[in-house]
Amino acid sequence: MSGKAIAAVLSLAYLAIASRSLGPTGLGYLVLAHAYVLTVANITRFQSWQAIVRFGSPMIDEDNTDNFKTLVRFTTKLDLVSGILAILIAVGFAGLVGKLMNWPEEAMQLVYLYCLATPFLIAATPTGVLQLFDSFKTLGWQLTILPGSRFIGAILVLLLDGGLEGFLIAWIISAFLHGASLWILGWQDLKKRDLLPPMRRGANDKAARKWLPFMIKTNLSSTIELTQTNLPVLAVGAVLGGAASGFLQIATNLSNLIAHPTNMLNHATYPELSKVLAREGHRQMRKVARQSLFTGTAIAAPIVIIYMLFGEQLAVAVGGSAFAPAGILVALMAMAQLWRISSVVLESAVLAKGQAGYVLGSQFISAIIQIAILATCLTVLGAAGAPAALISGSLVLIGRYIFNLYRKQKPKRKPLIVEQ
Repeated sequence: MSGKAIAAVLSLAYLAIASRSLGPTGLGYLVLAHAYVLTVANITRFQSWQAIVRFGSPMIDEDNTDNFKTLVRFTTKLDLVSGILAILIAVGFAGLVGKLMNWPEEAMQLVYLYCLATPFLIAATPTGVLQLFDSFKTLGWQLTILPGSRFIGAILVLLLDGGLEGFLIAWIISAFLHGASLWILGWQDLKKRDLLPPMRRGANDKAARKWLPFMIKTNLSSTIELTQTNLPVLAVGAVLGGAASGFLQIATNLSNLIAHPTNMLNHATYPELSKVLAREGHRQMRKVARQSLFTGTAIAAPIVIIYMLFGEQLAVAVGGSAFAPAGILVALMAMAQLWRISSVVLESAVLAKGQAGYVLGSQFISAIIQIAILATCLTVLGAAGAPAALISGSLVLIGRYIFNLYRKQKPKRKPLIVEQ
């Protein structure tokens, strides 16, 4: 949580430098380029970290190291394949998206270079490894590398008057550093525990296919989740222009001060819920989920109230007077984060039950509602339509997840025994 808090502060710091240097429109171009690359990375990425936690937890408990190594080898190969696919898709569509978003011609070459960083935004396997072995301190501090390098890069760009191109270069370097450090730390953790798998094909690789359906479902689920993260930014940029995206990004980064510490709690919750379910059953797992939910919302609620009262002042403090119109977005995005925190904790509980299909269905229903509200409200409410859509989608998820966790399980039928 300390690492995530530092990351949130650094994110605000580099965003303040970029916004004051580029203005709302220039910041919007930078934000849209990053949102595009991150969108492609998330579409192609298999959520292999969830497979590591879900299937690896009982393997470690049972000291089944051979199967665990097979699992790690399998997810690593998926990460590599999805990284290559991400580069091909990102480069292939960059020109079309650039025209749609009105990106400056002089920045397009750097956007293509940014596309090459997509595999470094996909490092899912080492994330799962660090979570599985409770290395949350390591993981938390690693997550400061990206905002820390951006902060240093933003200062250098400001001093050298590098403009939009300079900020794009800083963002690209930070993406490479983030992904490379995550793989190094994850591999070191495996090596320390003598669990580092050979990358050659193993005897159990054929059996590894049984994990693929789970990862396909979680991949589709994370793709649908883009309606909560990058899609609103891209939609606002396409409909309302780069300046509106800049306003939304200021509000998003400010609201991430609420989300970052509690998201770290949520990341800790999923592997813990998987372990509790395996050892103590559904009732105890639901109890831990409730505790995590109440803790997360209790931390966030007072900050949300402050944001709602002083949204405009916060936006001006970060971006300057040009960002005063983002005040209402700051208040609404803070409220959206509060509901999102609740939905993510409950989602972890449903995933711990192994019901990735139910999560996928819930995400799909939520996404349809969000897209419909986004398409309807952007022209009516302006950029405020984005947080309105996010709040609506989170409420749908909360309702479905609570229903899943507390519905009565149908008793299994006993086989009919015929006496002879």
